[in-house]
Amino acid sequence: MAERAEVVFVDGVRTPFGRAGEKGMYWNTRADDLVVKAIIGLMERNPGMPGDRVDDVAIAATTQTGDQGLTLGRTAALLAGLPKSVPASPSTECVPGP
Repeated sequence: MAERAEVVFVDGVRTPFGRAGEKGMYWNTRADDLVVKAIIGLMERNPGMPGDRVDDVAIAATTQTGDQGLTLGRTAALLAGLPKSVPASPSTECVPGP
């Protein structure tokens, strides 16, 4: 039987969303750029949490094409400066917020 480990959720954010296409505020912004800024912001907001203590980066994206088609969470975690030892969990079952 596997040993049980305590799971602690430290913090979380969501990236902004808006109208698609040229009328949208973020239409010219890459998804990975938004996620990198979110991760950096979370780490700045939690200065007592060293990057090497992060056990997982969970990123959800509903339309994984183009720039999002790769391992968005892994790429963003590395670009945000987290150590290579930190894994990222992709999810395609992102539920929109309120």
